[in-house]
Amino acid sequence: MSIGRSEVLALYRNSLRAAQTFETYNFRAYFYRRTRDRFRTVANMALAGDSQAVSQGVQEARAELSVMQRQGTLNSMFAHKRTVLEASQNSAGGHRRRKGE
Repeated sequence: MSIGRSEVLALYRNSLRAAQTFETYNFRAYFYRRTRDRFRTVANMALAGDSQAVSQGVQEARAELSVMQRQGTLNSMFAHKRTVLEASQNSAGGHRRRKGE
């Protein structure tokens, strides 16, 4: 079964969106990085012409997407403290603003 480029790109975008739903910075960064790495691997397999491995990679990405969506929902249900890496409302790019800037 051949998987179209648009289908793979839609799956990639949906996976990145699911990764962004995590409230916790560490989870969000991990799933974003994992998604990027997985699809780079799938792209390399596609360039090599291994269609069976591409199909298997896409199947695994679909399963991971459903897990990310469920876990993202659960993660957003519980409050957490912001980490130092997460910018607060009073900062821009991680640096504190001075009044008048």
